[in-house]
Amino acid sequence: QDAKEELIKRHKKISFDVALKCIAVVRYVGEHSKDVSLGITTRVLNTYDFPAIFAGLIDNPPWLVREDKGQWLKYDNSKWNKTSHDDVKKLSKLEGQLWIGMLQFLMSENCQRNYQLNSSNQASILKLRAHFHPQVLNQLPALVDLQRYLEELSLMSTPTSRPPLILEQVPEFYTALENKCNGKWHDLAVKHYKAIFCMSKERMKKQADKFAATYDMDVMSDLIAEPPKCENCGEGAAKRCSSCQTSWYCGRECQVKHWSKHKENCKLIAKTIKHAKDLKGAKNQGGS
Repeated sequence: QDAKEELIKRHKKISFDVALKCIAVVRYVGEHSKDVSLGITTRVLNTYDFPAIFAGLIDNPPWLVREDKGQWLKYDNSKWNKTSHDDVKKLSKLEGQLWIGMLQFLMSENCQRNYQLNSSNQASILKLRAHFHPQVLNQLPALVDLQRYLEELSLMSTPTSRPPLILEQVPEFYTALENKCNGKWHDLAVKHYKAIFCMSKERMKKQADKFAATYDMDVMSDLIAEPPKCENCGEGAAKRCSSCQTSWYCGRECQVKHWSKHKENCKLIAKTIKHAKDLKGAKNQGGS
């Protein structure tokens, strides 16, 4: 029971750490909204409404708690640290990411053009006005522009915007495969492990025959779009190395000159071809 509780505790901690690190990822997408597709920008801004989510996290941060005795605890660098009352309002790296993300979501031209404000997300965003205290503005002076924008937004009525028509590709095959195999991944892994990594000798032999047939030099030479060229001088070639069957030469003289460079590869390829032919011959004798 203690081990199970410890695993549950670790799972919650890892999930919390991953969720906090996702803030930097989303902030990065907002920073480069002009470089990503319109579909991604729309999902970040409108489908999931990350500006409202970021505003909610700033207004009610889950990484800041107060104990019964009045001691403040702040989660930073994957651990809870005691924090004095005066340091509570100082921005950590995580909180800085949130504020910079809000600045990009609400002030960049591309995001302003695509973000659809309504009464709900406007109310969430306007709660940020209570958090522009001097310590925050001293650490991030650029937030002065965001503060001014929110004051202007509070005086405006909620704009009525019609969502644009967006066409994007949807991964139907991936979604269908995921739905079909959901809950069966372990069984599929066992099945493919046996099929791929635990092949019988007979199946390995069949696979070797397929590779031998695939890399048959006579077949591959027929697929060459351009006439072969001499490996030494680059002119048109009509003769091929009898050992490896891969290198072409215009004549005996060029083949001899090129032998010092070709020797090692020739021996290796010739050995592979011989092995493939031996396997094929063994199969034919076994069939007869």
